Amino acid sequence: MQHNPPIQAGDDFAFAALRIVNPISLHGKDVPDREWLWPDWIPMNSTTAFYGDGGTGKSLMSQQLMTACATGLPFLGYDVLECPVFGVFCEDDETELHRRQDRINSKLNLDFRSLGNMHWVSRVGDENLLMTFSGEGRGEPTPLFQQIVTAAKSIGARLVVIDTAADTFGGNENIRPQVRQFISMLNRLAIEINGAVVLLAHPSQTGKSSGSGDGGSTAWSNSVRSRLYLSRPEEKNGDPEDPDRRILSRLKANYARTGDRVDLRWESGAFESDGTSEAQTFNSPADRIDAVNRAFLAGLSELTKSNFRCNIHKGQANYAPKAIRDMTNSGNGFEISELEAAMKRLMRDSRIESVEEGPASRRRSYLRETAPDIPGI
Repeated sequence: MQHNPPIQAGDDFAFAALRIVNPISLHGKDVPDREWLWPDWIPMNSTTAFYGDGGTGKSLMSQQLMTACATGLPFLGYDVLECPVFGVFCEDDETELHRRQDRINSKLNLDFRSLGNMHWVSRVGDENLLMTFSGEGRGEPTPLFQQIVTAAKSIGARLVVIDTAADTFGGNENIRPQVRQFISMLNRLAIEINGAVVLLAHPSQTGKSSGSGDGGSTAWSNSVRSRLYLSRPEEKNGDPEDPDRRILSRLKANYARTGDRVDLRWESGAFESDGTSEAQTFNSPADRIDAVNRAFLAGLSELTKSNFRCNIHKGQANYAPKAIRDMTNSGNGFEISELEAAMKRLMRDSRIESVEEGPASRRRSYLRETAPDIPGI
């Protein structure tokens, strides 16, 4: 494999030598297999963005991933590449990392002597920018970044975890060229170690409310090859969410299908699969959107046949997205936020409508289908 030259502080990305390939030269050569750290979830030689709301446990989960790779044990029940690993933690001090690892070890029946392939550094209280930007917007790797490159290569790490983007990105997250330069730099690190970089990040308010789990400019999602999102399940049947449950979703994958998820439970200081992961998978985000549209229509029809009328008013007991998710088989497997988005799409496309009935003093509204028999829906 041909690598870029080593990354140095002050590197001028604009004038890197071109490596021109004529496809004729590929004739007769074996097509290389795609390499994965975690098949379908974390590709090699690129950066994966791992988003999660504050307090959901993405740092813990990344440390579990590091442990699995370092020891060759399964991660959440899945096989991952056994390899040396290196973590850069900007939010947790050494004592917290020690405590967390002890709980992970107990969960996996390990002791610290089993972790020869695992390395980390705590950077709490230090200056942690990996790239800064000039007034013209040109990104420049910092000396700390070169230290990380050198350390990762000396360890032989094929996984580098960076926690978090907020601590290490020295630009404006809403300026696309700056975001792309930063991710490009991390991709070069992944290529240098012939491995994977996992960058932890917090979603924006829009990302949380929409369920997309991304943050700031769409350049973050567009620049990485894979994007994962750790979230809490929404309330169901009016009961508070289970504080120990999580959902890990693959929301972007350039080299695999999107929409897959793993249902998890926190127990005794670590996460484990709870065995209820969704069997249904989707080849693209458009496929999932189509599926949730169908689920909404089927759920609305199911409720209508049982003489239950739902409406568009959030907070009411018969709010349509919540009723469909909680009271029908059709809504199982989708979050309320997805069903809300489906309701808006279907109303925009005149597939459903909100109508009113009753005297003026007691007007009530309800949803109904306007074209239930259109083929293909």
